[in-house]
Amino acid sequence: MKIKKSSLLASLALLCSSTSYSIEQGDWLLHVRAININPNDSSSLLNVGGSDLAGTGVSVDSNNSLDISLGYMITDNFSVELLADLSSKHTVSVYGLPTSLGVADGTDVVDTNVLPPTVFAQYHFNPKGKVRPYAGLGLNYTLFFNDDLTDGAVAALGASNLDLDSSFGFAGQFGIDFQMKNDWSFNIDLKYIQIDTEATFNSALGPAKVSVDIDPLVVGIGFGRTF
Repeated sequence: MKIKKSSLLASLALLCSSTSYSIEQGDWLLHVRAININPNDSSSLLNVGGSDLAGTGVSVDSNNSLDISLGYMITDNFSVELLADLSSKHTVSVYGLPTSLGVADGTDVVDTNVLPPTVFAQYHFNPKGKVRPYAGLGLNYTLFFNDDLTDGAVAALGASNLDLDSSFGFAGQFGIDFQMKNDWSFNIDLKYIQIDTEATFNSALGPAKVSVDIDPLVVGIGFGRTF
């Protein structure tokens, strides 16, 4: 009987330890997510040869990627997180150009890769619970690289020498971790990131430039692990 009692107590202890839901000061939080990046974009008029072209502008397409984040619990409620979205590729399209140029609305003119590391300060509302919502405010830096003008832009506009400015901006975040077994969690995460750039290039009509606010909404679903 004593053996059965001790076995029962050991089993209960193991069960309690395996169903511990809390995060606390000193913990590391790792998340990996599949994300959809959906720009809330707007642009200035396309400026060519020093003159704005009325009715023109550009738009940025959405895309899917992965992100990885690593957070550290400074207290039981507050953490700092470094977000490293893996590079995603986006295409910029133009609209409103004069029909004499032979460039239809929606013609792709630029392909670029985007790398937007972000640091968040986060507050965890229910660190001892099985369902743990959190919110964060952060600072983003976005690097554009592998910038290419499309064949259409080169052929129709004589475009060359593309340059995209890097960007600094604020970011907001809200997410929920749903505790699973063995320190794993299921994660839903929503972010809004301020990203803007100015694109400059040469064209057959003269130097051209356009400013773009990309400001994507990033929706992520994935898994987390507490260490």
